[in-house]
Amino acid sequence: MTRGVLVGRPLARGRVADAYDAVVIGSGAGGLTTAVCLARQGRRVAVFEQHYTAGGYTHAYRRHGWEWDVGIHYVGQLAQREPVRVVSDYLTGGALQWASLGDPYDEYRLAGEVHRAPVGFTAYRAGLIARFPNERAGIEALFRLVGRCRATLPVLALGRLSGPVVRRLARLLRAAAVPAEALRPAREVVAGLVRDERLRQAVLTPSALLLADSTTKLPFFLLAVLFEHFRTGAWYPVGGSAAIARAMLAPIRTAGGEVFVRAPVARIELDGARATGVTLADGTRVRAPVVVSAAGAHHTYRTLLPRPPVGGTDRLEGMRRGFPFVILFVGLDGDPEELGLPRHNLMVTDGDCDAFFDGTGGRTSGHFLSFSCAKDPTWTARHPGRSTGEILTYVHPDLFKPFHGSRWRHRDPAYLALKAELTAQLLDQLHRQLPRTKGRVAYHELGTPLTAEHFTGWPGGSLYGLAKDTAAFGDGRHPGLADWLRPRTGVKGLYLSGQDCLAGGFLGALTGGLLAAHEALDPVSRTRLWTGLLKHGIRPPKPQ
Repeated sequence: MTRGVLVGRPLARGRVADAYDAVVIGSGAGGLTTAVCLARQGRRVAVFEQHYTAGGYTHAYRRHGWEWDVGIHYVGQLAQREPVRVVSDYLTGGALQWASLGDPYDEYRLAGEVHRAPVGFTAYRAGLIARFPNERAGIEALFRLVGRCRATLPVLALGRLSGPVVRRLARLLRAAAVPAEALRPAREVVAGLVRDERLRQAVLTPSALLLADSTTKLPFFLLAVLFEHFRTGAWYPVGGSAAIARAMLAPIRTAGGEVFVRAPVARIELDGARATGVTLADGTRVRAPVVVSAAGAHHTYRTLLPRPPVGGTDRLEGMRRGFPFVILFVGLDGDPEELGLPRHNLMVTDGDCDAFFDGTGGRTSGHFLSFSCAKDPTWTARHPGRSTGEILTYVHPDLFKPFHGSRWRHRDPAYLALKAELTAQLLDQLHRQLPRTKGRVAYHELGTPLTAEHFTGWPGGSLYGLAKDTAAFGDGRHPGLADWLRPRTGVKGLYLSGQDCLAGGFLGALTGGLLAAHEALDPVSRTRLWTGLLKHGIRPPKPQ
């Protein structure tokens, strides 16, 4: 029996108005961020989500009494006055609380060698120097370069906004604050700083496994973003990941809007070159002068629009999709402490983080193990005597290609056999890394790229949508393939939100959501939006 962690109002039980000030397609972190920002400026917003619950990759689900987080494993920059804390407090009025994962926040097991990621650059740098004393100069140079790349993501975000003044400012800041190394491949930059291959792996592995790509393709600034993002530690939402979307409902409803679930959008309606609303799968027409798609660029341009902007689909053809993944959800008998489940995440590789992504390794990547039951301080009170966790690994896009087009719960026997084989592999990895889990797995199920594509609509089931590689961002001299993917589209009144706007993950989705809200608002409301965020940074709300 499946019992959803329901966030939002089912379309069948909700009253959909004929018109709203804005419509948002998709209720992931990006879509909800845009919706709340618009609602806080007095806009009546309707969010339409095809799934039975809101949240996208931040949602949780229950099966047979077990509960899992499907995507949020930790979030950084949540210390007081840090960027994500400011945005979180603004979006939820401080209602969303976060629990620290402690120190360390990550552990990497690379070919049996254990590395831990401590809180703070000083401790991180000192730990690497203690292990690799002959590489002191290179390690210190690496952290200096990470510091110099701190402004890269904000500058690139500014460059995705419209308007000649903003564009010119972004170009000036890019020349002044973005070092040339920022846009070069991460492995190339790190190899130029340190000689020891074991050290290179220790530095590069988190980027490969967290960003789902080879560090020969990932730009160095994304490695720097990860370092900066977790510089003060990592946090997990109190009450589980479903608490994120739940905390965003109130401001949307206060402004007269709603988050509708089981409400797939069939198409975006156009009047000439202007978006005028959406039509739902059941035929309901909803008018709005602002339409925001947080459903990904592929789905927006190829499915939702009756006629895509000139060159839109052609440009998508030239862009690489991110790697798909499988994820094993396990239910274990016993409390997290009894089973020895860590609060921090475990990343496990055979010592070469790029081999799989470059096509020279096996059919799966390294493994990422996470146990939300150990991170959430409310878990044991909500689920005494039980634990859950997730084991994720990336797979090659062609592994599940033979089964594309088949229907959910009506798959080919060969598909089920492949799932069983991968499940056995992941369970073996779980027991190898955490021996006290052996004999304690009471339930498990495997999510595949087809599962992800079914629920998210992203082709191939990519975790982060389009690839966030050096080709997408450009090299500083030539434009990137993703430069055209801006929040303001070529269709008047239509905006893109979420991960495809700039970067992947929770931080990327929030950033895309803010950028879309900025573009969709008038100048006065934009000023109020950024002033409100600034106030939350200067004077954070008191903990609830």
